[in-house]
Amino acid sequence: MIKEFELAARPYRLRNRVQHYAWGTRNEAAFIPRLLGEAVEPGRPYAELWIGAHPKAPSQVLSDADAVPLGALIAAEPEAWLGEAVAHQFGAELPFLLKVLSAAEALSIQAHPTQEQAARLHERDPEHYPDANHKPEVAVALDGLTALVGFKPWAELRAVVSAYPEIAEFGGAMELADETALHEFYARLLRRALAEPEALEAATARLAHRLTERQAPLSETERLFLQLRVKYGGADVGLCSLFLFNLLHLQPGAGVYTEAGVPHAYLRGNIIECMANSDNVVRAGLTPKFKDVETLVEILTPQMGPAPVSTGEREAGWIIYRTPAAEFELSRRELAVGERVEIATGGRIEIYLVTRGSVRLHWADETAAYGRGASFVVPALLERFGLAAEDAAEIFRVRVPGRRL
Repeated sequence: MIKEFELAARPYRLRNRVQHYAWGTRNEAAFIPRLLGEAVEPGRPYAELWIGAHPKAPSQVLSDADAVPLGALIAAEPEAWLGEAVAHQFGAELPFLLKVLSAAEALSIQAHPTQEQAARLHERDPEHYPDANHKPEVAVALDGLTALVGFKPWAELRAVVSAYPEIAEFGGAMELADETALHEFYARLLRRALAEPEALEAATARLAHRLTERQAPLSETERLFLQLRVKYGGADVGLCSLFLFNLLHLQPGAGVYTEAGVPHAYLRGNIIECMANSDNVVRAGLTPKFKDVETLVEILTPQMGPAPVSTGEREAGWIIYRTPAAEFELSRRELAVGERVEIATGGRIEIYLVTRGSVRLHWADETAAYGRGASFVVPALLERFGLAAEDAAEIFRVRVPGRRL
């Protein structure tokens, strides 16, 4: 019992925290406050809504007695909240983190460490790597997402080297069509950018001049290059990365999974993002935040090929975005007016977010309504409940995948 909180077999509403990073949407375009039905503070960026138990921004569980951090409740009664199998596998911590992410401009060029790498990074630099966990993640577009994910296939990379000699000359030769050669090329590019920013400035200036003088229409990547060069300056190595990575345009409902070591950056859009419970990010460009080039070189996975875009798998009315991650399984469901669903939790914790419409939950002899923007946690104690759409609705659910317990 914490602050007179007595756990019962029922769902609990969550109060979640917003992160106001500079790249978030603002004013009329601010998605997160519209989702939550809250007033927008003029000029303030609304970047991420965190739903979970990460110590950086823990959700609070609301009850008649009090509002208590979800992580503290789980730590006090892990099996009752998580379920016996989940607690056995992951200990007394929620293994996943759910987010709403709203990007008006490019996030950093980044990658995430493996579990082993995360433990080393946290030990040697806990200020910049605040936990010892890895961070596999899946992103699902709400109204579209433009992103850079992974290195292009070899034929496209060869075309880049030919079309943009300024990048090829700065990074050095990349003659072999294998991942070792790609890793060496990108490592040289990053390290030289760190050691010789004036040379990178000169190379991007030459490319910018050539593009602006060219009569032919610019590609989307070329326009991004010119825009971001103005914002971050010509000595940012992320400008070169724009040409090397796959450029994606995800339609609503499409998702992409990013595993450890895969370089990526979200450029704009509103998404649902689910990941292991971590905030470890290794950055190397397009950001004013701390950049760690040597660590990114260390953890980089230089796989070539198209990004793994998925529209999910349909199963019993749910669209499930399956990934190799043991910590989470993200699902989405659209409900017609009056449609009712019976949900069996299997004795494991689940978290839900309503992104459209409203739903009413039924358990025992009780009910509770949740409108757009509301989220709730279902503890393992509640093994079965009903959910009905009061009007056309869309909900997201995250839980630990049962097949791996």
